[in-house]
Amino acid sequence: MRATASPRLRTRFFSRPAAAVALGAYLLLACSACGAAPAAHNATAVAPSAPSAPTAPTVPASCPEIGAGTLGGIAGRIYHEAVAGSIAGEAVHRLRSSTSLAAAVRSGEAAATASALRSLTLGQIVRVEVLRAGKRLASVGSGVAIAPVTGTIPGSGGGRFVLSVQTDKTFLQVTKQVTGADVLLLDGEHRAAGTIGLPAGVKVPDTGALTVSGKDYEVSTLTGSAYPSGALRIAVLVPAAGISCPAVASQTRAAVLGKVGERIYEEEAHSPYVAATVRRMENTAAFRSAVAAHDVAATRKAIIGFFAAHIHVVRVRVTVNGKLLYDLGGPHVLAPVQGTLREGSKVVGRFLMAIQDDAGYLRLAQLFTGAQVLMRTGAEQVAGTLSPGPSSVPNRGTVTYRGHTYQAFSFTGTAFPSGPLRISLLF
Repeated sequence: MRATASPRLRTRFFSRPAAAVALGAYLLLACSACGAAPAAHNATAVAPSAPSAPTAPTVPASCPEIGAGTLGGIAGRIYHEAVAGSIAGEAVHRLRSSTSLAAAVRSGEAAATASALRSLTLGQIVRVEVLRAGKRLASVGSGVAIAPVTGTIPGSGGGRFVLSVQTDKTFLQVTKQVTGADVLLLDGEHRAAGTIGLPAGVKVPDTGALTVSGKDYEVSTLTGSAYPSGALRIAVLVPAAGISCPAVASQTRAAVLGKVGERIYEEEAHSPYVAATVRRMENTAAFRSAVAAHDVAATRKAIIGFFAAHIHVVRVRVTVNGKLLYDLGGPHVLAPVQGTLREGSKVVGRFLMAIQDDAGYLRLAQLFTGAQVLMRTGAEQVAGTLSPGPSSVPNRGTVTYRGHTYQAFSFTGTAFPSGPLRISLLF
């Protein structure tokens, strides 16, 4: 039996708690409905991010410098999402359109203002404060945040807000997951946070080589803002040994971004988040007992329960003794992962699950790399940003389509429930 559902794509990363942020495991992300255009929300970032698109240095001195500059550009994209993506846009809209917040600010009531703010966070806003006559009236949230957005509150008598949808830990985790690089948040030369320590006396350059605790890096930096204000320097430290340098220099940027695309796919299949989700499903008593009883209706109910639990499962296929019992979820799904259902020591069934569909991966890959994305099973293109796209795409090299020349990076993943899924990124 087969049925389909429309579970939400797992592409809104940054609004999730840092411990659960994920490209799979921890992601991603407040990554505002990935791939969506930046929201227009009558508010401004306190400070501009560095280039929001991954770009190589203007006059690259070396392959490592191109690689670091490219990954630094991806960090810029991630930061940009926190200040200009749809999550921030939605948050700003809620604050600006709340009549209860406006009334509380207008009357100068701190407790009422804080109560109104708490009702508007919705798990997206991690820090927010309201200013009246230049002084803080109320604030909600805790912890260290970055990427502040400011704006006015209509009808409040001049009230203003500063909010953030991004914690420092979430930004660091997501950037490291996507780029494979270490990341430092710097207040001047002082380390404010990071994925690695910074020994006393070590100064991080804007670009170039750096050695930290005996490990060699190539550095790229961008400028952001701390919450609620203040300059923040974001340093992306790319392990020098990990930078791939193709024989053809023009392919360096494509090689670096292509590896990012592969890393995103691998997170969908092999991350700690995926493993934890499989264990949760295996340990769900209602699911195990339904499958053990060969009860199709109960199995369906258990699967719908996984969708409703917002654990980012998009499809589940259950088999008993090799025969299909039930299959529910979206039609075009990738990176299937197997789980086993046991009652005691007896295997009562097996299942395949996936946490991402083709369209979701496409959005993530395009968001982080800026690539045109093609996803094909055999001759059929199941998803793509170009339609119909080039008839043939090499694993590596140049391809021309409709007057545009691209550098290609292709790799093979797995379609659901099985079979090769060829993913091509064109830069």
